[in-house]
Amino acid sequence: MQVTISLQPVSLSLVHIPRPRLARLSTPVLRQILHPHPAFLNITANDIELSIFGEQHVLHDFEPIARRDRQRRRAHPLEISYEKWRVLQIDSHSDQVDNSGARVHELSAPLAEAGISILYQSSYMSDFMFVKESELQQVLQILSAHGFDLYSPETTDLSATPRSPQTAANAPASPRSKSHSPTSSDVRILSPDLACVGLSDEFGVDHWGLKIVKLVAFPDLIPTPSPSDSRNSSQSDFSSSTSSEDDGYFSHSPQNTSSNSSLYTSRSPSRLHSYDDLCTPLTSPSKSASKHTFTPSLSTHRSVYPSSSQYPTHQQFFSFTRTPEGSSLTADACVLATLFPPHERHMVICGGELAAADERIVNGVNPDDSDEEDYEDTDVLMYKCLQLDLRKFGLDKHGLVNRFSRVLEENGINHMYSSTFKTANLLVDKKQALRAQSLLRLC
Repeated sequence: MQVTISLQPVSLSLVHIPRPRLARLSTPVLRQILHPHPAFLNITANDIELSIFGEQHVLHDFEPIARRDRQRRRAHPLEISYEKWRVLQIDSHSDQVDNSGARVHELSAPLAEAGISILYQSSYMSDFMFVKESELQQVLQILSAHGFDLYSPETTDLSATPRSPQTAANAPASPRSKSHSPTSSDVRILSPDLACVGLSDEFGVDHWGLKIVKLVAFPDLIPTPSPSDSRNSSQSDFSSSTSSEDDGYFSHSPQNTSSNSSLYTSRSPSRLHSYDDLCTPLTSPSKSASKHTFTPSLSTHRSVYPSSSQYPTHQQFFSFTRTPEGSSLTADACVLATLFPPHERHMVICGGELAAADERIVNGVNPDDSDEEDYEDTDVLMYKCLQLDLRKFGLDKHGLVNRFSRVLEENGINHMYSSTFKTANLLVDKKQALRAQSLLRLC
C-alpha cells in the first residue's frame, strides 16, 4: 500500500467523559476546541462517551475532576489514561479512493500479530494511528520490517531501515492471548447519516470554532427548520427565511445557492458506496488532504432538518480532529449543512454533499420518507456509524482494530475507523450498515 507513516512530535493523553456528564463538564472540553495552536487534538463523541486525545499539559483541567471521581468511587467517572500515546500520521499516495478500509486492515495486521494494542482515527486530511509511548520503537521496527515507509523527526528516516526477513523475525513476538471481539449486543447502528469534511486553514478557529462549540455543547441552539417550512419555498426563498437570532458564526441563512445545484449534479462517484458521500473535493485541499486519498464527504441526514421535537437532545456521533496541517469534522450531515450555510461554505472542503442536503430541505423531505431509493440516481453517499462497546476490554486489549477492519474488508465493505477510550466506531456505507452489523456481531 502506498502510504507514508510519519511520527508526530507530540505525546498525548486520552480522556474519557461519560456522555451523561458532558453537559456539566463541557467548559474544559470547549477550552480544548478554542485553543489557538494545538499540536494535536481529537474529540469524538457517541452515545457512550466523549473522548479526547490531547497533549497532557492542555488537559490539566480534567485532572482534578478525575482525581475527585476516583476518591469518591463515582459510578461513572471521568478517566485519564495513565500511559502516554504517540501519534503516527498515515498519508496515502495511491490514486485509488476506495481503499480506506484496506489501509486500516493492512496497517493494523502486523501489530495485532505482535500483540500490540493500537487506536485509530480516520479523518478528512489524514489517518492517525495511536500507539503507547512505551511500545513506540517496537511498533516502528515492525512497520518498517513489513515494508512501510516511515519517517521520524526524532531519529533518522526509518524508511532506510533494512526490511529483510531477519528484521521481521527480530520483531518481538507477543506473549498475549488472542483478542476477542464484543458480543452481539455490543454493536449498535447510530441513527445519524454522517458526513466528513475538511475545515479550511484559511478560516481558522476564530471563524468556525464557535460552530464546533455549538455542536458539542449547545446542539439545541442549532437552527432546525421543519420540512413543512421548506416545502413551500425555493432555495432562494429559504435564504431569506432565516432566524434573526442567528447570524455571524451561527448564521444559517443560505444565499446564492445556484452553485450548490451544480455541486450536487456534477459529482463523480467516490470511495465509499455510502449514501453519505459526494466526496471528491471541488476545491483544492491542503497538501495533507492530497496525501490522503480517502477524502470522505458529507452525508445527508435522513431526517434532513427535522423539527425541534424530532431532534435528539445531543448529537449521537461526531468527531473533530485538528492538527497544524488541517482540521476535519465528521457529523450529522443535516447539522453540518445548517452550521455551514451556502454563504459560509468557503470554510469547508467537501464536494456536493451539503448542496444535496439543501435540496432535500427545499423538497421538504420528512424523516420517515427518506430511504435508499432517494439516492439511486445520484452520487450521494451516506455513512452510518456502527458503535462497538469495548468497556469490558480496556486499552490494553490488542487486535481489536484489526479484527473489526478485517471482517469488513474481507467482505468488501469499505469503512472509516474512529477509536475512543471505551468504544470503536466504524463508519460504513449506509446501504451496507445492516450487513456490516451482522458481520461484526459474528466476528
